[in-house]
Amino acid sequence: MIVGDERSQIPSGSIVDQVYDPDLLPRLRSLLASLADLDVAHASNLIVIESRPMDEAREDRLMADLWLSHCRQRAPFVREIEALRARMDAAFR
Repeated sequence: MIVGDERSQIPSGSIVDQVYDPDLLPRLRSLLASLADLDVAHASNLIVIESRPMDEAREDRLMADLWLSHCRQRAPFVREIEALRARMDAAFR
């Protein structure tokens, strides 16, 4: 045992010995990057809509359609992130 090494104080078989599936972190990073890309594109599209002269009703329709499209595009990524989170939580039960 090394003096001052806190790891030596943790009993074997503890939560520290458990690890995630090695594929989880890269997949999570990829999903989060994809979500960020979608969010940036959505924000850019909002700016375009807001910067164009049009009547308020048309702008509202375009923004609502854009929001629905954005939600549909994000949904599979969010579901997969939730599934990964469940897998990570299960590793520590």
